[in-house]
Amino acid sequence: MLNKQVFRLFSILILGVVIEVGAQSSSLITADSLYHLEEYSNAIKKYQEIVSKDQYTFLQLAKANKAKGTYTDALNYYEQAIQIDSSITSAKLEYAKLLMTTGKIATADSVYTDLVSKYPKNPNFQYKLGLAKKKLKDTIAISYFKKAFQLDSTHQKSCFEVAKFYLKKRNYDMVWDTANLGLHAYPENVELISILGQNFLLRKDYYGALPYFEKLLQLNHKNEFVHSKLGICYSKTSEYKKAVIHFEETIKYNNNTPSWYSALGYAYQKIEKFDKALENYKIALELKDLPIEEDLFSIALIYRFQEKWEEAIRYIKLSLKENPNYDRAQYQLAMFADAYYKDPKIKLKYYKIYLKKFGSDKKGKYFNSIVEKRIAQLEEEVKNK
Repeated sequence: MLNKQVFRLFSILILGVVIEVGAQSSSLITADSLYHLEEYSNAIKKYQEIVSKDQYTFLQLAKANKAKGTYTDALNYYEQAIQIDSSITSAKLEYAKLLMTTGKIATADSVYTDLVSKYPKNPNFQYKLGLAKKKLKDTIAISYFKKAFQLDSTHQKSCFEVAKFYLKKRNYDMVWDTANLGLHAYPENVELISILGQNFLLRKDYYGALPYFEKLLQLNHKNEFVHSKLGICYSKTSEYKKAVIHFEETIKYNNNTPSWYSALGYAYQKIEKFDKALENYKIALELKDLPIEEDLFSIALIYRFQEKWEEAIRYIKLSLKENPNYDRAQYQLAMFADAYYKDPKIKLKYYKIYLKKFGSDKKGKYFNSIVEKRIAQLEEEVKNK
């Protein structure tokens, strides 16, 4: 009789366990199905119904919370999953990525350090640790980027970081070697193409820089940076019509930078579209908080080309007001006065002012000789008048 009771009790217990396991299994299947359908909130509810959660359940909870943007909960579940088994690399990697996303850089750094120590030949782990170090402003970051690139010369992201490091150091040869090695593996890497263009620009080799920025346009990489660099390159290589096109495009992206209007004004000036040049120089003046003598000088020159001498004199005087030691402006003022005034005494006065201020300046030797000759001529005119 006792044996029958024991057997019955044991059977009930077994049945209960089977029912509970079946219920848990059913909840897991339903939760996984909801997760794959991207119904993350409902999936989370189902995963939470599971009483005895294993590492897989915690990982699914973490992934679902991450997917719907509840990052604090996701981090908590990743931590619980890792506590169960810290040897699961994929869980640590996902955890570290989310730590970086949420700005918990120091913790991410420690996780990536652990991964690098276990897998020292994994280039991506080296790169990720480099990123964490970089965000922590640790100068050792570059050593991890270099290591990643050393392990895999096709690793584009580490290649970019290394090339950028050399660019900042003005190590032009290493920029060239590094970036080209990366481009050999992937010729359409816009970041490396841009780096090579900048490498030439820093050396003021505008002809060398042009093909790289043109390539960026071909790859449909259009933005303020690319158009502005093309504008500069075309302007410096005397292709002013093309420079106008790209500075106009630059301003569409950013119409608050005075230097773009100044550069556009200069390009228009060189193709003798003086009204457009004046328009852009004046916009630059309105936007500038910095010294503006150069733009005032440029406006004065345009009025000089149009032989509007009163306006030319007015703007060159404004330029000198901004910077009384601006020798070119003082020289041009004398030239404008010479062309505008009929009285040789007035002309003479302006030349003598220039000579008094800048006559001893060895840098202005060419201008000084012209001024001295003109003073001699004018003094002769005054004498014979």
